[in-house]
Amino acid sequence: MFRTSLFLLLASAPVWASAQFPTTIKTKYSLAAEPPCAICHTNGITGIGTVNTPFGTAMRMHGLVAGSDASLNTALDAMAAAGVDSDGDGVTDVDELKAGTDPNVAPPSTDGGMGGGTGGGGGTVVGPPKYGCGATVVPELLFLAGLVPLLRRRSRRD
Repeated sequence: MFRTSLFLLLASAPVWASAQFPTTIKTKYSLAAEPPCAICHTNGITGIGTVNTPFGTAMRMHGLVAGSDASLNTALDAMAAAGVDSDGDGVTDVDELKAGTDPNVAPPSTDGGMGGGTGGGGGTVVGPPKYGCGATVVPELLFLAGLVPLLRRRSRRD
């Protein structure tokens, strides 16, 4: 019982702590909608060790730390200054965020893939996420579910 409680507590806390990142990005760039968790995580799987998209990896390389808004802002500023373009489409990741497009996805080339056509601005980011870091209720409940048995066990010892 103790191990299960501890696992639930530890497994849910990192997801719960970083759930504010989409809101922070929306606020920082005055976006119409929060970017989906999929800009950093794939398949709706969030938590420590799941930041695996090109944009998410670039964010980690520029100082992103789970649960730290300060590190998120620092990483975004560093990427803007460096002109990071994770999908190689000629538009920086920060400019794609501002435009509401996905910094991980280069649009199809207009030259049939021969390299001389126009591009820029990855696929459109569609609405807020319905899972992952946007679903903050579930991680909070897991956190509480892990905390209650730990508190009960401690009170029995005292």
